Amino acid sequence: MTTARLALALLLAWLIAQWLRHNRRVKNLAPASERVAILGASTLDGLGAALLHRYIERGTKHITIVGRRKEALDAVRSAALSKYPGANADIAVFVADCTSTSDVIALRSHIESKYGGLDTLHIVFGVTSILPLLGLAGVDPLGVNADGVATTRRDADAAGLERIVQTVEHSANGNLTGTAVVLGALVPLLQATSTRPAVAVTGSVAGLVYAPTRSIYCATKSAQHFLVNSVALECDRQAGLPIPGSSKRRAHVRFLIVAPGPIRNSFVAKYAVDSNDGPRDNRDRALDVNDVARDTVARIDSEKYGMLVLPRYVFLAALASQFEATRALVARISHRMYRY
Repeated sequence: MTTARLALALLLAWLIAQWLRHNRRVKNLAPASERVAILGASTLDGLGAALLHRYIERGTKHITIVGRRKEALDAVRSAALSKYPGANADIAVFVADCTSTSDVIALRSHIESKYGGLDTLHIVFGVTSILPLLGLAGVDPLGVNADGVATTRRDADAAGLERIVQTVEHSANGNLTGTAVVLGALVPLLQATSTRPAVAVTGSVAGLVYAPTRSIYCATKSAQHFLVNSVALECDRQAGLPIPGSSKRRAHVRFLIVAPGPIRNSFVAKYAVDSNDGPRDNRDRALDVNDVARDTVARIDSEKYGMLVLPRYVFLAALASQFEATRALVARISHRMYRY
């Protein structure tokens, strides 16, 4: 077989495999029966709200949305029901801080008592930080400081270093600790009560490509990615093991990390832990939140797990940043994009 024919045969085999996987999960788990929890759905223009709309569109009935502010969750629920007046969806609102063990245990009890289990878990919540490290300390030589004022000092004082400590703690709690607590509480429930359990975690391209003014955010998001991938490996080995107090065996929980670039919504402005001034980066090519939601649900429905990077070409930037020959190019692009 010639090289061209071999390449064509491989391409054809890949296309057939992709076609066979299309909506494979839906064929085994009907949307009307699927039990979905969306953790982090307090913003009308946020990804959690967009995911809620997508699930209503496809006929999912059993959905719980979770956040820390009841009035915000009620607004998201009302907007969704107004947009789809004929939908037969039972949307439950549950108030919880997902870094609190007692709140997460209460959430688990709510899901099990209301639905008898869980099939699909979306971890959407998180925080961002948008100042350079020296800016947090108040001594950024480019003037991008926490107080918005240029400085003539060389060294950070105690207050500046304390801002670094607080930003790291808040970022780690929101992006890493919360994810770990939720997975620790809900993975056994998924293993015990679903035949096709799936977890989608909203990461970030910042966890793949380092960027100026995002040092702490990049660190916590990359840590989140490693956490989720490691838990996925652990679940691989746990699949098929007995469930205590039951004759059933644990199902194989699959994981999808969604790593989007900047999204065109209010996330950065509302959830930055270190600045109230909004993002400095160029958002001319920011993603549409509904596109991210659609692609996320489509990947889960087709059981294409692993990592979804959006826009997809950013994956090449992540690879290029690892090699000396192309690292400088990625750095130049990052400086231009983040205007630093």
